Amino acid sequence: MSISWTINSYVFADLDFKSMRGSPGLGFYRLVAEISIALHSRPEGQEVIVTNIEGDLAVIGKDNVDHYVGRMRRQGHDSPLITFPHTYSTNLQLEVEIDDRRIEAIEKIRAGGDLNFKLNLYGLANSATEKRPQNLNSWMNFRVNQGTSIEMLEQMGYRRTLLLEVTLSDGEPIRPEAMKHLQNAQTHLLRGHYRDAVGACRDVLEALSKELGDEKDTLPETINNWFEGSKKMGKDERIRLVRRALKVLTHPARHADEVSSKIEWEPEDAKAILIFSAAMVQMAGSRE
Repeated sequence: MSISWTINSYVFADLDFKSMRGSPGLGFYRLVAEISIALHSRPEGQEVIVTNIEGDLAVIGKDNVDHYVGRMRRQGHDSPLITFPHTYSTNLQLEVEIDDRRIEAIEKIRAGGDLNFKLNLYGLANSATEKRPQNLNSWMNFRVNQGTSIEMLEQMGYRRTLLLEVTLSDGEPIRPEAMKHLQNAQTHLLRGHYRDAVGACRDVLEALSKELGDEKDTLPETINNWFEGSKKMGKDERIRLVRRALKVLTHPARHADEVSSKIEWEPEDAKAILIFSAAMVQMAGSRE
């Protein structure tokens, strides 16, 4: 989206919102906006000097309500923008620091689709032809499609781990088959395919069951027998029982019978089941 900056009704700059990307930090993440600026020619003695450039970033929800993300400040030196007798172009990078909770809130608004950012860009314009500085205040919208939204998470390093810090990339995983399905589950979650995300978690549990031999144990026929028998269970047996229970929970996402087809998987369902499944992978570790 393009806008213009004016002083005394004279357009001295055209601005274009070029991109939004992610950037990693130590214990935090960044969103970086790149603005292209074309500064028009101004005669000597009539230069326009722009300082104090900042912005307020918001995400537009599906209800068209602006949800404030944070204050964006310039990267690097806060050098002024100055017009010259010739036209020239430059780029401006603005960044805002965000944390896990803010990313989760943004992802909730995105709901597996696109993101609509709104940037209130402002600065202070001074000119020899004006007696006092003029405030600049302009709104710019920028739409980020689904694929780019997921790429931004990868750029920040956010997608490489789950809340349990189960590494999804970098190095050879201990349980490669289960980890492959875990990555698929997260991809489906990010794309808003919640039934497929739960189904991929079912595949995670199936892979673990096969590797760890869960099916060799026979479950008790009644709750009472299970309760009595559970008193003698060790840790590994209890973990195995949890895995088998999660297979029961995720079973409908991989079937289309009359009951399963009526079950609706919501974002929070898929996210919780993904975390449960990641925990099972983590607890399985390298045990055979």
